Amino acid sequence: MPGKILGIDINRDFISAVQVVRGLKGFQVVSCHSVMIDKDNDHAQALQILAERMDLKSGTYIASIDAGNISFHNLSMPFKDPKKIKQTLPFELETLVPFPIEDLVIDFNIIRGTDKSDILAVSAKKTVISEYLEGLKRSGVTPGLIDIRPVPVALWLLTCPETPDCGLVMDLGQQSITVALFVERRVALVRNISLGDLQMPGSSFQDNNASSGQKGERLAKAIQPHLKNTLRLFSIQFKAGITPEKAFITGAGSLYPGIADALSGQLGISVEITDISKQGEIHMDADIAAQWNPALTDNALSLALREIKKGHGFNLRKGEFEVKKNFLKTIKELRKVGIALLIIIGLLMADLGVDYYLVKKRYAEAEARCAELFRQSFPDAKNVKYPLLQMKQKIEEVKKTAAELPGSVNNNQRVLDLINDISQRISKTVDMDLSKMVIDTETVILYGETDSFATVNSLEGALKGSSYFSDVSITNEKQDTKTGKRVEFEFKLQRK
Repeated sequence: MPGKILGIDINRDFISAVQVVRGLKGFQVVSCHSVMIDKDNDHAQALQILAERMDLKSGTYIASIDAGNISFHNLSMPFKDPKKIKQTLPFELETLVPFPIEDLVIDFNIIRGTDKSDILAVSAKKTVISEYLEGLKRSGVTPGLIDIRPVPVALWLLTCPETPDCGLVMDLGQQSITVALFVERRVALVRNISLGDLQMPGSSFQDNNASSGQKGERLAKAIQPHLKNTLRLFSIQFKAGITPEKAFITGAGSLYPGIADALSGQLGISVEITDISKQGEIHMDADIAAQWNPALTDNALSLALREIKKGHGFNLRKGEFEVKKNFLKTIKELRKVGIALLIIIGLLMADLGVDYYLVKKRYAEAEARCAELFRQSFPDAKNVKYPLLQMKQKIEEVKKTAAELPGSVNNNQRVLDLINDISQRISKTVDMDLSKMVIDTETVILYGETDSFATVNSLEGALKGSSYFSDVSITNEKQDTKTGKRVEFEFKLQRK
């Protein structure tokens, strides 16, 4: 079926597929189907059921993978050339991921670029991608591109002029929530939140005795503080105030009655349930429209509408998983290959000498670019003869230097342990906003504000009980000069 495009969306709650055909007036949806994942159907069984109920044969396949299988990192790189970013990104991620870098598939998007680049990097274990592709292959599906849910929905919304420059796309699942933030009409942040990590008010989200409306209210209340903290931290890293103008929701959780209004009340912005099929260039017959459920099919549809070689999405079919095109597939391609071979042979015979000169010149230019990249990364280096070898040596030196902590600081203390200890000692009922935390080898400095001087003293007493710190002192406390209703504070915690 060379003219058909299949978008297949695989996540923890369901598997959905949408098949479209491109025409002069837009896209025609020719078939769609969804199969829920439950105790009776695992992913392999659901995919088999989907293949039995729907003809999956298509000319082009585009798939998405659940964000719970992906690691996301926002980084700043000292240059804006995508090729240089691609070369150095593995070194940047090596200290941030808990797996050997050679075991990962890596991709990135440039969020903002001037003299340097802010990027959103993604990585997945090769074993995860391999198992994912093997499962699809058994159903005759070989995707040319693997994106990350719900990024394709965000990319489609950004093609619509009425979509604001800054907003949120929230994939509300039954086991996790994925938030995609777009800033300046680019996907800038993706975070996956397990519902097990949320403190659901009243009772658990999976409480079968609660009505759908109650579950939606609880979900909205639980999301709000987590999302607020995520946006605050990203604003600090992005060095700009981030205020989403609108939120779009999709996924199984968007089916809960009143969820959009509940989220709007919690977030203080307009919230809309997406339905990509309502766009003017997308058409479907009445029988398909009758079974259409945007909460389950929007991501699959946005995949089918996506251009493989365009846009700012991700593609985890990299390296060993990259699709190798078969040039002997059709007679037309055979003709193209034959013509190309004749041209190449003719050029080789006519210009052997010139070709040798050009190759030698390109080699010299590549060596010069490599040396320039080394000088940019290590400006103190003077004599650059073997840039690749020297860069590896420099990186090893930096690693050794970073591993040697000065003084008598306990090297076994992890930053996460310190943060967790501080968090546990501060009651959740305390009215406090922590604006900044600075951790070095000897001290931890906390900056923030609270409601009174008495609360500052109680915080000092709570932190003094920690076994991680030998001394806790208030180095600054004063009334907020803007409102006069808050007390600003600064704590210095001496590490043992």
